[in-house]
Amino acid sequence: CETKSNRVKGASFHPKLSWVLASLHNGHIQLWDYRIGCLIDKYEEHEGGPVRGVCFHASQPLFVSGGDDYKIKVWNYKMR
Repeated sequence: CETKSNRVKGASFHPKLSWVLASLHNGHIQLWDYRIGCLIDKYEEHEGGPVRGVCFHASQPLFVSGGDDYKIKVWNYKMR
């Protein structure tokens, strides 16, 4: 299991699960299970710089991200 990350710019805890999202300086987003300390998934569709922030939706299987590529993206983590 992967346990290391790149430089983190933002983080968001899932409201019910033991997950945390990390928005990274390299333009990627990582989804971690903090109880076991392992990477669950990677999202690499932001281009052109850091992802500045991420936030889980309170009740839907969604999160939002924003980065230096001037894009706000809505992700469905169940439809990967």
